[in-house]
Amino acid sequence: MFMHPLFAIAAALPALAALAIHIRVAPKGGALRLMTAAMAAALGLLIFGAGAAIAKLIVIDAVEMAISLLTLFIGTVVLGFSARYMRADPRPETYATRIGLLVAAVLVFLGAGDVVSFAAAWIASGALLSALIGHVPAWEEAKAAVRRARRAFLIGDVALVAALLLLVGATGSLSIESILSAAPSLSHAVSGTAMLLILAAALSRSAVPPFHKWLMGSMTAPTPVSALMHAGMVNAGGFLLIRFAPVLEAWPAAKVVAVVAGAAGALWGTGIMLVRPDIKRALGGSTVAQMGFMVMTCGLGAYAAALWHLIAHGLFKAWLFLGSGSSISERRLAPEPTRAPLLIMTIGLSLAVLIAALGVPGALALPVPLMLALMAAGFALTGALRAGAAGLRTAALLIATYAGGVALAAQLPGLPEGSNPLGIEGQVALLAAFLIAWAWQASGLPIPALLYIRMLNTGGPALIR
Repeated sequence: MFMHPLFAIAAALPALAALAIHIRVAPKGGALRLMTAAMAAALGLLIFGAGAAIAKLIVIDAVEMAISLLTLFIGTVVLGFSARYMRADPRPETYATRIGLLVAAVLVFLGAGDVVSFAAAWIASGALLSALIGHVPAWEEAKAAVRRARRAFLIGDVALVAALLLLVGATGSLSIESILSAAPSLSHAVSGTAMLLILAAALSRSAVPPFHKWLMGSMTAPTPVSALMHAGMVNAGGFLLIRFAPVLEAWPAAKVVAVVAGAAGALWGTGIMLVRPDIKRALGGSTVAQMGFMVMTCGLGAYAAALWHLIAHGLFKAWLFLGSGSSISERRLAPEPTRAPLLIMTIGLSLAVLIAALGVPGALALPVPLMLALMAAGFALTGALRAGAAGLRTAALLIATYAGGVALAAQLPGLPEGSNPLGIEGQVALLAAFLIAWAWQASGLPIPALLYIRMLNTGGPALIR
């Protein structure tokens, strides 16, 4: 029921550094250096713990360890980047303290063994994230963004607390493991209601529509905070669904809701990314799309793919945000028209229908995320062929990385097993929706004017929406 000592120590290190900064034990001007050192020490500790777990010297939850390592790695990189980026900031102590406490709160709810510490750390992380969005207190746009974020987080926090109270009342235990073990025996009314509430909390924190506007308005945060937010903090929704997967699996209807919400979010976020002319909000739209895809993947029961997506997206998006300044001159506002997606779409749908028609064993678990990845790989290969040997090597590396990442994630002990709630027809329809939208985008076809305006405004500043 209690948190593993490694997680507790790792969370305590940035928290202690924040305390040292607050009581001014840290040397003047050294707040960022102290917090970076504390974060690096926590990262080193967990790397040592992961090695010990691989050697079977200790037992630790592999999923929690993987996401904790991701969080600490990105947090350490962001703080190192901030040492130069934030050198003119008038409040470096406040900035470093909030980031340290935010990472500590995330580590607590990742490793929590009981619902009380889990809920407390979850709520605290939202409050700290909101404060970082409004790091410039005199900026009206920042104030509006903070209000929007707090409203979205409040809805999700209330939903999560209500779900946990319902599960505690039904199982009589505060232990998360006991609750998850009892999930299959819960009534559909209890498991269904609890899972819909948990799903609402996940959508809120991961900025999946209808909660996406807080993320689009959060560009008032300093760029390093945006990198941490988009690469790490929004992944909390995916972790929440993976953590409570046994409850999700107990009521398939909730999984269908997750699939629909996630797919809609993925398509909407992609549209925002395409129409926004500014690099940071375009990246924000991309994050909305990726989080929607991750929620959809959890709904489909592909938890290994969702976990790898979470890790890969976190690393890639951190790199994109930290390099966003140098990317402005390279920003392309429209995709290059090509007929390749039409061919790939036709091949992909034909393959899906063929699998269904042949009655392949396990066809009801048609891996939609994997097929989409294969279609994306096919599209990448068409570009690689035009780019020559270097392009082919890059495409091959990306394909191998994705396949290897999913395979590795699937081997992690403790990863929940999932089932697909959709039949073949539903999965083919889902695949078709993504591929048609993709082909539309890549072929250079125009977006309807009303839809274009809606997407453009959705990605706008918090003061005007």
